[in-house]
Amino acid sequence: MNYYESRQRQSDGRWDFTRMNDGVAHGVGYCCEFREFGPEMHVSESDQEKHRATAHKHHTDGHETEEEACECYKQYVLDHRLSLGRTMSNQKQKCRICGEWTQHFAEVYLADIFALCTEHNNRESVESLYKAPKMCCTS
Repeated sequence: MNYYESRQRQSDGRWDFTRMNDGVAHGVGYCCEFREFGPEMHVSESDQEKHRATAHKHHTDGHETEEEACECYKQYVLDHRLSLGRTMSNQKQKCRICGEWTQHFAEVYLADIFALCTEHNNRESVESLYKAPKMCCTS
């Protein structure tokens, strides 16, 4: 099981967003050194380009607070796991911003779905709705 959350370093008291597995934690998202994907990872060229375009956001100096580390991971997720302009084929919902009925939505990381009209189906609107993760688990 992988446990994702911000953790405070014992060495200097700074915070990183991390993944822990078998008791070993490593920085994830932008809270780690930038590395190119190896060929064994089978990452699409478009995802590799997106990864390279955000290389400057990676860091190893940590954050002053837990909240900053969570916000850093939120920005990583929005940069790499946000899908805009999706369409629901068989239903309408009210836009989470203006209340207009819409078949459009935005999706974050296959888990968070936000009904958003065409006008509000953008990163800025999603960023205002999507909360910085505190802790999550994957297998």
